[in-house]
Amino acid sequence: MSVSIARKKAGRQAGIYVAAAVLAVFVLGPVFWLVTTSLKPRSEVFSSPPRFLPSDITFANYADVLTTDTMLFFANSVIVCLGTTVMCLAFALLACFTLTRTGTRGRKPILVGVLVSQLLPQAVLLVPLYRAADTLGLLNSRFGLMVAFMTFTLPVAIWLLRGFLMGIPMELEEAARMDGLSEFGAYWRVIVPLAKPGVAAVGIYVFFMAWQDFMYSLVFLTDESKRTLPLGVLSLIGSHTIEWGQLMAVSALLLVPILLVFTFAQRYFIAGITAGAVKG
Repeated sequence: MSVSIARKKAGRQAGIYVAAAVLAVFVLGPVFWLVTTSLKPRSEVFSSPPRFLPSDITFANYADVLTTDTMLFFANSVIVCLGTTVMCLAFALLACFTLTRTGTRGRKPILVGVLVSQLLPQAVLLVPLYRAADTLGLLNSRFGLMVAFMTFTLPVAIWLLRGFLMGIPMELEEAARMDGLSEFGAYWRVIVPLAKPGVAAVGIYVFFMAWQDFMYSLVFLTDESKRTLPLGVLSLIGSHTIEWGQLMAVSALLLVPILLVFTFAQRYFIAGITAGAVKG
Protein backbone atom coordinates (compact mmCIF):
# COMPACT_ATOMS: atom_id res chain seq x y z
CA MET A 1 0.00 0.00 0.00
CA SER A 2 2.82 2.37 0.89
CA VAL A 3 4.53 1.59 -2.42
CA SER A 4 1.37 2.50 -4.31
CA ILE A 5 1.03 5.78 -2.41
CA ALA A 6 4.70 6.60 -3.06
CA ARG A 7 4.23 5.93 -6.78
CA LYS A 8 1.15 8.17 -6.90
CA LYS A 9 3.03 10.92 -5.08
CA ALA A 10 5.99 10.59 -7.45
CA GLY A 11 3.60 10.69 -10.42
CA ARG A 12 1.96 13.88 -9.14
CA GLN A 13 5.34 15.50 -8.60
CA ALA A 14 6.46 14.50 -12.08
CA GLY A 15 3.25 15.97 -13.51
CA ILE A 16 3.85 19.22 -11.62
CA TYR A 17 7.42 19.44 -12.93
CA VAL A 18 6.29 18.79 -16.50
CA ALA A 19 3.54 21.41 -16.23
CA ALA A 20 6.03 23.90 -14.75
CA ALA A 21 8.47 23.21 -17.58
CA VAL A 22 5.77 23.73 -20.22
CA LEU A 23 4.68 26.96 -18.53
CA ALA A 24 8.28 28.18 -18.36
CA VAL A 25 8.75 27.52 -22.08
CA PHE A 26 5.49 29.30 -22.84
CA VAL A 27 6.43 32.36 -20.75
CA LEU A 28 10.16 32.55 -21.43
CA GLY A 29 10.04 31.45 -25.09
CA PRO A 30 9.13 34.92 -26.44
CA VAL A 31 11.78 36.53 -24.23
CA PHE A 32 14.39 34.08 -25.52
CA TRP A 33 13.39 34.81 -29.12
CA LEU A 34 13.50 38.57 -28.43
CA VAL A 35 17.04 38.44 -27.03
CA THR A 36 18.42 36.13 -29.71
CA THR A 37 16.86 38.21 -32.49
CA SER A 38 18.48 41.33 -31.09
CA LEU A 39 21.87 39.57 -31.39
CA LYS A 40 21.38 38.41 -34.97
CA PRO A 41 22.75 40.17 -38.05
CA ARG A 42 20.07 41.58 -40.31
CA SER A 43 20.47 38.77 -42.87
CA GLU A 44 19.47 36.12 -40.31
CA VAL A 45 16.34 37.76 -38.90
CA PHE A 46 14.15 36.29 -41.66
CA SER A 47 16.27 33.27 -42.56
CA SER A 48 14.39 30.16 -43.68
CA PRO A 49 14.28 27.87 -41.86
CA PRO A 50 14.47 30.17 -38.85
CA ARG A 51 17.55 30.01 -36.68
CA PHE A 52 16.92 29.98 -32.95
CA LEU A 53 20.51 30.97 -32.21
CA PRO A 54 22.55 33.46 -34.26
CA SER A 55 25.45 31.98 -36.20
CA ASP A 56 27.52 35.09 -35.45
CA ILE A 57 26.56 37.08 -32.38
CA THR A 58 26.59 40.80 -33.11
CA PHE A 59 25.86 43.82 -30.94
CA ALA A 60 25.37 46.08 -33.95
CA ASN A 61 21.65 46.42 -33.24
CA TYR A 62 22.38 47.69 -29.72
CA ALA A 63 25.01 50.07 -31.06
CA ASP A 64 22.48 51.44 -33.54
CA VAL A 65 19.78 52.08 -30.92
CA LEU A 66 22.01 53.39 -28.12
CA THR A 67 21.77 56.95 -29.34
CA THR A 68 21.30 60.22 -27.50
CA ASP A 69 17.56 60.09 -28.21
CA THR A 70 17.25 56.59 -26.77
CA MET A 71 19.10 57.60 -23.61
CA LEU A 72 16.79 60.61 -23.29
CA PHE A 73 13.72 58.39 -23.68
CA PHE A 74 15.16 56.00 -21.10
CA ALA A 75 15.78 58.85 -18.64
CA ASN A 76 12.24 60.15 -19.17
CA SER A 77 10.82 56.70 -18.40
CA VAL A 78 12.87 56.41 -15.21
CA ILE A 79 11.83 59.89 -14.02
CA VAL A 80 8.14 59.33 -14.76
CA CYS A 81 8.00 55.84 -13.25
CA LEU A 82 9.91 56.73 -10.08
CA GLY A 83 7.83 59.89 -9.65
CA THR A 84 4.61 57.95 -10.12
CA THR A 85 5.73 55.32 -7.61
CA VAL A 86 6.67 57.86 -4.93
CA MET A 87 3.49 59.91 -5.31
CA CYS A 88 1.26 56.84 -5.47
CA LEU A 89 2.76 55.33 -2.30
CA ALA A 90 2.51 58.65 -0.45
CA PHE A 91 -1.17 59.14 -1.31
CA ALA A 92 -2.00 55.47 -0.72
CA LEU A 93 -0.41 55.52 2.75
CA LEU A 94 -2.30 58.70 3.64
CA ALA A 95 -5.55 57.18 2.41
CA CYS A 96 -4.92 53.97 4.34
CA PHE A 97 -4.41 55.99 7.52
CA THR A 98 -8.02 57.11 7.26
CA LEU A 99 -9.31 53.73 6.12
CA THR A 100 -7.53 51.58 8.70
CA ARG A 101 -6.54 53.68 11.74
CA THR A 102 -9.46 56.11 12.24
CA GLY A 103 -13.16 55.73 12.83
CA THR A 104 -14.15 57.77 9.80
CA ARG A 105 -17.66 57.05 8.59
CA GLY A 106 -18.26 55.91 5.04
CA ARG A 107 -15.15 53.75 4.79
CA LYS A 108 -17.01 50.87 3.14
CA PRO A 109 -18.51 53.02 0.35
CA ILE A 110 -15.06 54.49 -0.27
CA LEU A 111 -13.52 51.03 -0.56
CA VAL A 112 -16.32 49.90 -2.87
CA GLY A 113 -15.72 52.98 -5.02
CA VAL A 114 -12.00 52.20 -5.13
CA LEU A 115 -12.76 48.65 -6.22
CA VAL A 116 -15.39 49.64 -8.79
CA SER A 117 -12.98 52.15 -10.36
CA GLN A 118 -10.81 49.21 -11.40
CA LEU A 119 -13.67 47.69 -13.41
CA LEU A 120 -13.44 50.49 -15.97
CA PRO A 121 -11.08 49.91 -18.91
CA GLN A 122 -8.20 52.35 -18.97
CA ALA A 123 -9.13 53.46 -22.47
CA VAL A 124 -12.49 54.73 -21.21
CA LEU A 125 -10.72 57.29 -19.01
CA LEU A 126 -8.50 58.68 -21.76
CA VAL A 127 -10.87 61.34 -23.13
CA PRO A 128 -12.01 62.80 -19.79
CA LEU A 129 -8.44 62.70 -18.45
CA TYR A 130 -7.16 64.40 -21.59
CA ARG A 131 -9.72 67.21 -21.28
CA ALA A 132 -9.01 67.62 -17.57
CA ALA A 133 -5.25 67.74 -18.21
CA ASP A 134 -5.78 70.27 -20.99
CA THR A 135 -7.83 72.48 -18.67
CA LEU A 136 -5.21 72.28 -15.91
CA GLY A 137 -2.29 72.83 -18.27
CA LEU A 138 -0.81 69.39 -17.61
CA LEU A 139 -0.63 68.15 -21.18
CA ASN A 140 2.78 67.38 -22.65
CA SER A 141 4.43 67.29 -19.22
CA ARG A 142 6.02 64.51 -17.21
CA PHE A 143 4.09 65.53 -14.10
CA GLY A 144 0.80 65.38 -16.01
CA LEU A 145 1.66 61.86 -17.17
CA MET A 146 2.45 60.85 -13.56
CA VAL A 147 -0.98 62.10 -12.48
CA ALA A 148 -2.60 60.16 -15.32
CA PHE A 149 -0.79 56.98 -14.27
CA MET A 150 -2.10 57.39 -10.73
CA THR A 151 -5.69 57.09 -11.95
CA PHE A 152 -5.21 53.35 -12.44
CA THR A 153 -2.38 52.60 -9.99
CA LEU A 154 -3.57 54.46 -6.87
CA PRO A 155 -6.81 52.49 -6.34
CA VAL A 156 -4.93 49.16 -6.49
CA ALA A 157 -2.23 50.53 -4.19
CA ILE A 158 -4.84 51.62 -1.62
CA TRP A 159 -6.60 48.26 -1.74
CA LEU A 160 -3.40 46.23 -1.37
CA LEU A 161 -1.87 48.40 1.36
CA ARG A 162 -5.09 48.40 3.35
CA GLY A 163 -5.11 44.61 3.44
CA PHE A 164 -1.55 44.57 4.73
CA LEU A 165 -1.94 47.38 7.30
CA MET A 166 -5.09 45.81 8.74
CA GLY A 167 -2.97 42.87 9.84
CA ILE A 168 -0.69 44.98 12.05
CA PRO A 169 -1.94 44.93 15.68
CA MET A 170 -3.47 48.16 16.96
CA GLU A 171 -1.72 47.55 20.30
CA LEU A 172 1.57 48.67 18.76
CA GLU A 173 0.06 51.98 17.77
CA GLU A 174 -1.56 52.41 21.17
CA ALA A 175 1.77 51.79 22.88
CA ALA A 176 3.42 54.42 20.68
CA ARG A 177 0.70 56.93 21.55
CA MET A 178 1.22 56.25 25.25
CA ASP A 179 4.87 57.23 24.68
CA GLY A 180 3.77 60.65 23.48
CA LEU A 181 3.28 60.27 19.73
CA SER A 182 0.21 61.67 18.01
CA GLU A 183 -2.23 59.41 16.19
CA PHE A 184 -0.70 60.15 12.82
CA GLY A 185 2.83 60.15 14.26
CA ALA A 186 2.32 56.65 15.66
CA TYR A 187 1.00 55.50 12.29
CA TRP A 188 3.84 57.05 10.28
CA ARG A 189 6.73 56.23 12.60
CA VAL A 190 5.65 52.80 13.88
CA ILE A 191 3.05 51.18 11.61
CA VAL A 192 4.42 52.24 8.22
CA PRO A 193 7.97 50.92 8.91
CA LEU A 194 6.46 47.59 9.96
CA ALA A 195 4.60 47.51 6.64
CA LYS A 196 7.83 47.83 4.63
CA PRO A 197 7.40 44.50 2.75
CA GLY A 198 3.89 45.47 1.71
CA VAL A 199 4.95 48.99 0.71
CA ALA A 200 7.80 47.53 -1.35
CA ALA A 201 5.49 45.06 -3.08
CA VAL A 202 3.01 47.80 -3.99
CA GLY A 203 5.84 50.09 -5.12
CA ILE A 204 7.16 47.40 -7.46
CA TYR A 205 3.67 46.87 -8.87
CA VAL A 206 3.20 50.60 -9.52
CA PHE A 207 6.63 50.88 -11.14
CA PHE A 208 5.91 47.93 -13.45
CA MET A 209 2.54 49.31 -14.49
CA ALA A 210 3.99 52.74 -15.28
CA TRP A 211 7.07 51.35 -17.02
CA GLN A 212 5.13 49.26 -19.52
CA ASP A 213 2.55 51.91 -20.40
CA PHE A 214 2.27 52.97 -24.01
CA MET A 215 -1.28 54.27 -24.49
CA TYR A 216 -1.28 57.07 -21.91
CA SER A 217 2.21 58.21 -22.89
CA LEU A 218 1.18 58.38 -26.54
CA VAL A 219 -1.86 60.53 -25.74
CA PHE A 220 -0.39 62.87 -23.12
CA LEU A 221 3.09 63.50 -24.58
CA THR A 222 3.57 65.28 -27.89
CA ASP A 223 7.03 66.79 -27.45
CA GLU A 224 9.63 64.29 -28.68
CA SER A 225 12.12 65.33 -25.99
CA LYS A 226 9.67 64.19 -23.28
CA ARG A 227 8.78 60.82 -24.76
CA THR A 228 9.24 57.65 -22.74
CA LEU A 229 11.12 54.61 -23.99
CA PRO A 230 8.03 52.65 -25.15
CA LEU A 231 7.21 55.58 -27.43
CA GLY A 232 10.76 55.49 -28.76
CA VAL A 233 9.98 52.10 -30.25
CA LEU A 234 7.65 53.84 -32.70
CA SER A 235 10.61 55.41 -34.50
CA LEU A 236 11.74 51.91 -35.53
CA ILE A 237 8.41 51.10 -37.17
CA GLY A 238 8.31 52.82 -40.54
CA SER A 239 5.61 52.97 -43.19
CA HIS A 240 7.30 50.38 -45.40
CA THR A 241 9.99 48.69 -43.31
CA ILE A 242 10.53 47.60 -39.72
CA GLU A 243 14.00 47.31 -38.25
CA TRP A 244 13.32 44.09 -36.36
CA GLY A 245 16.80 43.67 -34.97
CA GLN A 246 16.85 47.17 -33.55
CA LEU A 247 13.25 46.81 -32.36
CA MET A 248 14.19 43.71 -30.41
CA ALA A 249 17.26 45.48 -28.99
CA VAL A 250 15.13 48.33 -27.62
CA SER A 251 12.64 45.82 -26.24
CA ALA A 252 15.49 44.03 -24.47
CA LEU A 253 16.56 47.34 -22.94
CA LEU A 254 13.01 47.78 -21.65
CA LEU A 255 13.42 44.54 -19.69
CA VAL A 256 16.60 45.62 -17.89
CA PRO A 257 15.07 47.94 -15.23
CA ILE A 258 12.32 45.44 -14.49
CA LEU A 259 14.84 42.65 -13.96
CA LEU A 260 17.04 44.86 -11.79
CA VAL A 261 14.17 46.08 -9.61
CA PHE A 262 12.77 42.61 -9.14
CA THR A 263 16.21 41.11 -8.46
CA PHE A 264 17.07 43.55 -5.67
CA ALA A 265 13.56 43.78 -4.19
CA GLN A 266 12.45 40.19 -4.71
CA ARG A 267 12.34 39.24 -1.04
CA TYR A 268 10.25 42.31 -0.18
CA PHE A 269 7.91 41.65 -3.09
CA ILE A 270 7.34 37.99 -2.14
CA ALA A 271 6.96 38.86 1.56
CA GLY A 272 4.47 41.62 0.77
CA ILE A 273 2.38 39.53 -1.60
CA THR A 274 2.36 36.56 0.82
CA ALA A 275 1.35 38.71 3.76
CA GLY A 276 -1.28 40.54 1.75
CA ALA A 277 -2.80 37.23 0.67
CA VAL A 278 -3.62 36.16 4.23
CA LYS A 279 -4.37 39.50 5.89
CA GLY A 280 -7.28 41.83 5.48
